[in-house]
Amino acid sequence: MQRQITAMVCSLLVTVGNTVAQEQAVAGAEPSAAEASTTQALPTAQELRKARKALDAPDDHVVSQSRMFSVSGGDSLHMGAIATKADEVRGRVNALLGFEDDHRFTVSIRLIGQTTDREVARPIRTRISIIGNEPNLQIRIHPGGGIDVDRLTNSIITMVLYERALREVRADALPDSIRVPEWLVTGVQQAILWRSGNADRRLYRNLFEKAEMMSPETIISTENAARLDASSREVYEVSCGVLVMCLVSREGGQAQLRELVAESVLTEGTPTEIIASHFHELGIDEGMLHRWWALQLAAMAEAPATEMLTPMETEQQLKEVITILHYDKETRTSRPVSLDNVYALMEVPDWRAQMRPLSDRLLELTVHAFPGYRPIIVEYQRLIAELLNGKSADDVQQILGPVRELREAYVTTSIRARDYLDWYEITHLGKSPRKGSFATYREAMDVLRREDNGPDTHMSRYLEDIEVLFQLGEKEALPERLRKQIPERKKPTPDAEDE
Repeated sequence: MQRQITAMVCSLLVTVGNTVAQEQAVAGAEPSAAEASTTQALPTAQELRKARKALDAPDDHVVSQSRMFSVSGGDSLHMGAIATKADEVRGRVNALLGFEDDHRFTVSIRLIGQTTDREVARPIRTRISIIGNEPNLQIRIHPGGGIDVDRLTNSIITMVLYERALREVRADALPDSIRVPEWLVTGVQQAILWRSGNADRRLYRNLFEKAEMMSPETIISTENAARLDASSREVYEVSCGVLVMCLVSREGGQAQLRELVAESVLTEGTPTEIIASHFHELGIDEGMLHRWWALQLAAMAEAPATEMLTPMETEQQLKEVITILHYDKETRTSRPVSLDNVYALMEVPDWRAQMRPLSDRLLELTVHAFPGYRPIIVEYQRLIAELLNGKSADDVQQILGPVRELREAYVTTSIRARDYLDWYEITHLGKSPRKGSFATYREAMDVLRREDNGPDTHMSRYLEDIEVLFQLGEKEALPERLRKQIPERKKPTPDAEDE
């Protein structure tokens, strides 16, 4: 505002000076003393250029709408976007933990450098210092190479929790070192993603099915999770989110978690002791936290009714659905039999009894299946009806041919689409596009996916032939390679017959 007023004054002075000069030229008189002083006070052209440059220069800082965050060091567009993001994250943290919409200390966010600068090792850093008997909360961002939104969100959550924990603490009462537990910050960030609908539920489901989730004790005792590899880091983050969600979803969990935030920053107790001191049920039964956590994980891993499967996931579930188990009493083993092999299916003694549950499972799969697979599922249901109505296996097997070809086309197309997206991300995203052709990338992926055949010996070829024979379907002809290996029987000569 001050700059705008200065510019308006300068413009007004220029207008007044020009008017006075024009009147003097018309009258042919010398300017008076007062008029001379007015003329001398007019800004020069250099001063006007400086004023115009100051108006075009970026603002010194931007204050967020909540006035808790002050962003400086960049252009107004970037500073405004960061201030808006900071307020958004703060609002989600307050909603998750039930904090009031107020603050005592301001968080200073400063951009250091330009987006065209080189990347640094730690592009976003947090720091707390005591200035004037009050904590000074700082976030420093090196925007070279772009700003990582996830890291920025993590830093903002850290500062919001620090500000809440240090609000009522005197500067002389602060401990030598203060630190928000990493599992708490990561868990709050993941819980916010979950509540906003931006979390990938398939990740929770896959890790739940594979039983690879970390236990609560392992989560809270993990130090410096940044050193974990990519897959372990992903498991750690999801596990932290499950832990925070199971604590906040308890009756009175928000209030207990708010108290835990302050105590975890200011006390030196172990994480297990701090959690148990606020959730008193855990002090009675040590295994209760694990049960809470497991139940919360199961609830988060459950698929909603509106979720749709990908083509590859639909194909995998379709294979499982159209497969029945045949128990052989002689060998006392169960053998899987697929509906794709009608001849083997009809040899199962109770195949008719198993068709009804199979049809019901196909109907359930239709709800979540990829839309392109729904006509395929309908065809399988029609085939089951044809078999139950007495249609021959030969006729049903002929109908299955186009259906299986369509399934194979979906799988092939899905793999190619995934390969293309991977190639595009690898070669085009980042600072500058990387040179490379998609054909070269596909060849590399084929080499990586190709299984190692091992040594080429007589024994290896014999085992391969045995495997081919074992997988050969009923009434299927031998492969040409195996037919060539069968020696031709020589017709007996007349002499040999006489002998």
